[in-house]
Amino acid sequence: MRPTTSHIRDAGRVARAFSLIELIIVIVVIGILAATVVPRFVGATQEASLAATRENLMQVQLQVDRHNSPPAIDAGWFRAGQIPPHPDAPDGVAMVQTVNTSGVAHPGDKVLTGSVAGCYWYNSATGAVRARVPDQGSASATLDYYNEVNASNESALGNYGGGGGGGS
Repeated sequence: MRPTTSHIRDAGRVARAFSLIELIIVIVVIGILAATVVPRFVGATQEASLAATRENLMQVQLQVDRHNSPPAIDAGWFRAGQIPPHPDAPDGVAMVQTVNTSGVAHPGDKVLTGSVAGCYWYNSATGAVRARVPDQGSASATLDYYNEVNASNESALGNYGGGGGGGS
Protein backbone atom coordinates (compact mmCIF):
# COMPACT_ATOMS: atom_id res chain seq x y z
CA MET A 1 0.00 0.00 0.00
CA ARG A 2 1.32 3.36 -0.97
CA PRO A 3 1.49 6.14 1.66
CA THR A 4 -0.91 8.96 1.09
CA THR A 5 0.14 12.56 0.75
CA SER A 6 -1.01 13.32 4.29
CA HIS A 7 1.30 10.62 5.71
CA ILE A 8 4.28 12.05 3.82
CA ARG A 9 3.56 15.55 5.12
CA ASP A 10 3.27 14.28 8.68
CA ALA A 11 6.52 12.36 8.41
CA GLY A 12 8.22 15.49 7.01
CA ARG A 13 7.08 17.58 9.95
CA VAL A 14 8.49 15.17 12.49
CA ALA A 15 11.83 15.03 10.70
CA ARG A 16 12.18 18.83 10.67
CA ALA A 17 11.20 19.52 14.28
CA PHE A 18 13.77 20.17 17.06
CA SER A 19 13.63 18.21 20.27
CA LEU A 20 13.65 19.96 23.62
CA ILE A 21 17.18 18.70 24.29
CA GLU A 22 18.47 20.16 21.02
CA LEU A 23 16.94 23.53 21.87
CA ILE A 24 18.48 23.47 25.35
CA ILE A 25 21.90 22.64 23.88
CA VAL A 26 21.63 25.56 21.45
CA ILE A 27 20.62 27.93 24.26
CA VAL A 28 23.53 26.75 26.44
CA VAL A 29 26.03 27.21 23.58
CA ILE A 30 24.71 30.72 22.88
CA GLY A 31 24.95 31.51 26.61
CA ILE A 32 28.56 30.34 26.75
CA LEU A 33 29.46 32.41 23.69
CA ALA A 34 27.75 35.48 25.15
CA ALA A 35 29.53 35.01 28.49
CA THR A 36 32.91 35.01 26.77
CA VAL A 37 32.28 37.77 24.22
CA VAL A 38 30.24 40.40 26.12
CA PRO A 39 32.93 41.22 28.74
CA ARG A 40 35.36 41.98 25.92
CA PHE A 41 32.96 44.56 24.50
CA VAL A 42 32.38 46.11 27.93
CA GLY A 43 36.15 46.52 28.37
CA ALA A 44 36.39 47.87 24.84
CA THR A 45 34.13 50.79 25.78
CA GLN A 46 36.52 51.90 28.52
CA GLU A 47 39.51 51.37 26.23
CA ALA A 48 37.84 53.49 23.55
CA SER A 49 37.19 56.28 26.06
CA LEU A 50 40.81 56.08 27.24
CA ALA A 51 42.12 56.21 23.67
CA ALA A 52 39.85 59.13 22.75
CA THR A 53 40.85 61.09 25.86
CA ARG A 54 44.56 60.48 25.21
CA GLU A 55 44.26 61.45 21.53
CA ASN A 56 42.33 64.64 22.27
CA LEU A 57 44.76 65.54 25.05
CA MET A 58 47.68 65.09 22.64
CA GLN A 59 45.98 67.38 20.10
CA VAL A 60 45.58 70.10 22.74
CA GLN A 61 49.18 69.65 23.97
CA LEU A 62 50.52 69.86 20.40
CA GLN A 63 48.76 73.18 19.85
CA VAL A 64 50.01 74.55 23.19
CA ASP A 65 53.56 73.54 22.26
CA ARG A 66 53.15 75.00 18.77
CA HIS A 67 52.05 78.35 20.22
CA ASN A 68 54.82 78.39 22.90
CA SER A 69 52.69 78.09 26.04
CA PRO A 70 50.19 80.87 25.30
CA PRO A 71 48.22 82.51 28.11
CA ALA A 72 45.08 80.58 27.08
CA ILE A 73 44.02 77.86 24.69
CA ASP A 74 42.23 79.22 21.63
CA ALA A 75 39.45 77.09 20.14
CA GLY A 76 40.32 78.59 16.73
CA TRP A 77 43.50 76.49 16.61
CA PHE A 78 41.43 73.36 16.15
CA ARG A 79 39.29 71.95 13.38
CA ALA A 80 35.75 73.34 13.37
CA GLY A 81 36.89 76.00 15.85
CA GLN A 82 36.34 73.72 18.84
CA ILE A 83 38.71 72.33 21.43
CA PRO A 84 38.71 68.53 21.07
CA PRO A 85 35.95 67.28 23.37
CA HIS A 86 36.59 65.24 26.48
CA PRO A 87 34.66 61.96 26.05
CA ASP A 88 33.53 61.97 29.68
CA ALA A 89 32.67 65.68 30.01
CA PRO A 90 29.83 66.27 32.48
CA ASP A 91 27.14 68.78 31.55
CA GLY A 92 27.91 72.34 32.54
CA VAL A 93 31.67 71.88 32.99
CA ALA A 94 33.93 74.09 30.87
CA MET A 95 36.26 72.31 28.48
CA VAL A 96 39.47 73.93 29.83
CA GLN A 97 40.52 75.41 33.15
CA THR A 98 43.51 77.72 32.73
CA VAL A 99 45.85 78.52 35.60
CA ASN A 100 49.21 80.29 35.78
CA THR A 101 51.23 78.71 38.57
CA SER A 102 54.98 78.17 38.25
CA GLY A 103 56.30 74.73 39.05
CA VAL A 104 52.91 72.95 39.04
CA ALA A 105 52.55 70.11 36.52
CA HIS A 106 49.21 68.57 37.59
CA PRO A 107 45.91 69.88 38.93
CA GLY A 108 45.14 69.38 42.60
CA ASP A 109 41.77 67.91 41.62
CA LYS A 110 42.23 65.17 39.04
CA VAL A 111 38.79 63.56 39.12
CA LEU A 112 36.24 64.79 36.60
CA THR A 113 33.16 65.84 38.56
CA GLY A 114 30.47 68.44 38.02
CA SER A 115 32.31 70.78 40.39
CA VAL A 116 35.72 71.01 38.65
CA ALA A 117 36.52 74.12 36.64
CA GLY A 118 37.38 72.27 33.42
CA CYS A 119 37.64 68.84 31.79
CA TYR A 120 41.18 69.68 30.74
CA TRP A 121 43.58 71.59 32.98
CA TYR A 122 46.12 73.95 31.41
CA ASN A 123 48.94 75.70 33.27
CA SER A 124 50.16 78.55 31.06
CA ALA A 125 53.25 79.04 33.28
CA THR A 126 54.55 75.53 32.54
CA GLY A 127 52.70 74.64 29.33
CA ALA A 128 51.31 71.49 30.98
CA VAL A 129 47.96 70.20 29.76
CA ARG A 130 46.24 67.41 31.69
CA ALA A 131 42.94 65.58 31.31
CA ARG A 132 40.80 64.99 34.36
CA VAL A 133 39.29 61.51 34.51
CA PRO A 134 35.97 60.06 35.69
CA ASP A 135 35.71 57.97 38.84
CA GLN A 136 36.70 54.37 38.11
CA GLY A 137 35.13 52.86 41.23
CA SER A 138 38.06 53.14 43.63
CA ALA A 139 40.79 55.64 44.40
CA SER A 140 43.55 53.35 43.14
CA ALA A 141 41.74 52.49 39.88
CA THR A 142 40.95 56.17 39.27
CA LEU A 143 44.56 57.18 39.96
CA ASP A 144 45.84 54.43 37.64
CA TYR A 145 43.45 55.67 34.92
CA TYR A 146 44.59 59.29 35.44
CA ASN A 147 48.24 58.25 35.13
CA GLU A 148 47.52 56.18 32.03
CA VAL A 149 45.62 59.00 30.30
CA ASN A 150 48.22 61.63 31.19
CA ALA A 151 51.34 59.43 30.85
CA SER A 152 52.28 60.40 34.40
CA ASN A 153 53.17 58.85 37.74
CA GLU A 154 51.09 60.83 40.23
CA SER A 155 50.47 59.42 43.71
CA ALA A 156 47.34 61.32 44.79
CA LEU A 157 44.04 62.39 43.21
CA GLY A 158 43.22 65.44 45.30
CA ASN A 159 39.43 65.57 44.97
CA TYR A 160 38.56 61.88 45.03
CA GLY A 161 35.35 61.17 46.88
CA GLY A 162 33.73 58.40 44.86
CA GLY A 163 33.46 54.65 44.54
CA GLY A 164 35.86 53.37 47.17
CA GLY A 165 35.40 56.12 49.75
CA GLY A 166 37.93 58.63 51.02
CA GLY A 167 40.67 60.31 49.07
CA SER A 168 43.98 58.82 48.19
